[in-house]
Amino acid sequence: MSASINSVRRCLARSISAATLGIPVAAFSLVVGAEESSPETIELQPQSIIATPQDERASDPVKGYVATRSVSGTKTDVPITEIPQSISVITADRIRDQGSLTVQDALRYTAGVRGEAFGLDSRVDSVMVRGTSPAMFLDGLQQGVGYYNNTRVDPFTLERIEVLKGPSSMLYGQSPVGGLVNMVSKRPQAEQKTQIQAQYGTFDRKQLAIDTTGPLNEDGTLLYRVVAIKRDSGSQVDHVHDNRSLLMPSLTWKPNDDIEWTVLANVQKDDSVSSSQFLPHEGTLYKGRGGRLSSSTFAGEPGFDEYDTEQVALTSNFSWRLDDTWTVRQNLRWQKSKASYQTVYGWPWVYEADGRTINRVSSISKPEVKMWTADHQGEARFDTGAVQHTLLIGTDYQHSVANEKVGGGDPGALDLYNPIYTGYDGSDITLSDNPEQRVVQQGLYVQDQIRYENWLLTLGLRRDWADNKTEGSRAQKDDATTGRAGLTYLFDNGVAPYISYSESFQPVIGLNNGLTPYKPLEGEQWEMGIKYQPVGSNSLYTAAVFDLREKNRQMSDPNDPNNTLQSGETRVRGLELEAQVEVTSNWDLIGTYTKLDTETLEGEAVNKGKRIESVPDNMASVWSKHRFSVAGIPGFSVGAGVRYVGASWDGQDDLKTPSTTLFDAMLGYQYQNWDFSVNATNLADETYYTTCLARGDCFTGNRRTVTGTVAYNF
Repeated sequence: MSASINSVRRCLARSISAATLGIPVAAFSLVVGAEESSPETIELQPQSIIATPQDERASDPVKGYVATRSVSGTKTDVPITEIPQSISVITADRIRDQGSLTVQDALRYTAGVRGEAFGLDSRVDSVMVRGTSPAMFLDGLQQGVGYYNNTRVDPFTLERIEVLKGPSSMLYGQSPVGGLVNMVSKRPQAEQKTQIQAQYGTFDRKQLAIDTTGPLNEDGTLLYRVVAIKRDSGSQVDHVHDNRSLLMPSLTWKPNDDIEWTVLANVQKDDSVSSSQFLPHEGTLYKGRGGRLSSSTFAGEPGFDEYDTEQVALTSNFSWRLDDTWTVRQNLRWQKSKASYQTVYGWPWVYEADGRTINRVSSISKPEVKMWTADHQGEARFDTGAVQHTLLIGTDYQHSVANEKVGGGDPGALDLYNPIYTGYDGSDITLSDNPEQRVVQQGLYVQDQIRYENWLLTLGLRRDWADNKTEGSRAQKDDATTGRAGLTYLFDNGVAPYISYSESFQPVIGLNNGLTPYKPLEGEQWEMGIKYQPVGSNSLYTAAVFDLREKNRQMSDPNDPNNTLQSGETRVRGLELEAQVEVTSNWDLIGTYTKLDTETLEGEAVNKGKRIESVPDNMASVWSKHRFSVAGIPGFSVGAGVRYVGASWDGQDDLKTPSTTLFDAMLGYQYQNWDFSVNATNLADETYYTTCLARGDCFTGNRRTVTGTVAYNF
């Protein structure tokens, strides 16, 4: 009897396993019967288990271009269609296919986003979301404070990039009205795999990279991942290099299905020079008396100019599901960064009488920043009658200390059309210590996602306290209450219309040239949209209209490049359309359109009633990738894209930066464990300017860049 029961148990267990693997249970029963009656062992061929969109977690790798879930929109793992706010996710596959060399490159084909707002930039990722520079987050925690004091994130280290559009202070505290960019790091995976990558491209770009992950023990409770990069590269600007050394190891401990703890380290060193040359209007936007300036023109001093940055960071992400109701999470990061920023640039941005020579100034900045950030969360999922709740209670904290040595000098004039450098070495500069700055921010927030039948109501409220202390001056204390409300209706066919209201709050650190503290930025937005994910498909369509207002917006001072003005109030109205479509299993398509109507409602006389500087009226893009066979040989792929960025203005409606249309392409081939690809951006090699400012300078866009990549996977 006992033997019969055990036999039945074995049969049931194998039947369940067979069903999981997609093997018909009836057929499998024949195998079981054979095993019970014969000592022979039957070996089954390995079967692949493909996760469906319903199985996806927001932290998992995504195959293809379409992510169906996100954490950034609510800090809870939910379908994107349930987030009452516009959000775009750029996956690792898309980053690779489009040949994105920087984070700002990866955002080029995203609705509402301008990926290279200030052109080619070796210092930071210059991005604008709904007409505003976004806050940059990494794994849900703010990545840095201030400017030009940290390394930039390499896209090879990322699993995805999520752009949350519109005010998001209710969840994230100090963040601008346009939104934020949350970059999600690659994490350890249960499957053992390794990729070794070699890359060569335009401007003598040479890069080696490795990404290896897998289990460290037999039961798979301990996982590892190591990402490393070594790069030596030039750039389109003379005397400007772009070198990098990076090591990012991580470890995940997952003793059971309820506890997961991941620790990530990042050690990075970048060796570069500022590629932004701040060239004058004459010779760039307008033909100068000496003709057009080359996009390779270097206005600095070889041997003196540098932008070298170093960072050491340690991040901890811990999650513990206590029971069927409660889950607690703790996200922590400590980081230390420093930079040596030495640059020579033209000022003022006008030529001397010969129409060729420009006066220059030199500047040295050597900042060091230590930063601690934390976000503690408690999530409860429960029902009250027919109403379902996902309640989130959290508190976050940020503490940074910044010290900086600065100085300036006179490097002499330069003929931009025939540069003969002076050999300036900065010996006339005496460095002095800027006052130490301490920034402390604390926030307390609560959010409830309330679902009744097909209705979903998202409500949130937050209180922030910010204390910014500059050594030798009075503390700058700011506090605010921000909220969020959104209503979504979830149709059974995958259509999800929504309407939402949200607010933003962002203290501005520092003093203007009049030694007056800047006022905090405050914003609000109404948004109405619709999301559509056809049932059973791997496509996502979104549309949104919005009205966004911001008080105390910062703008360039046309009379002083080292000063910033604050306007009274600005407005951005817009329309965003985005489609991420899996047309067939071998054809992926992305299409976007953005319309922005901007105006400074209250502000300085030169800005009032004018369009906001550097914000295009229209943007559109299309990217298509197709996989195919040649003469019966599979593994080939081809991609092509076109990007249109409309004209923008200087903030005073006097100076217009023309529109640009750029073309990109890729070719790929996979053979066994090998991947070969060639990516090209700006195929026509057009010289263009992303923006020209009223103060007198222009920013050059990326010239044609071709990159070849060979990767071996095992």
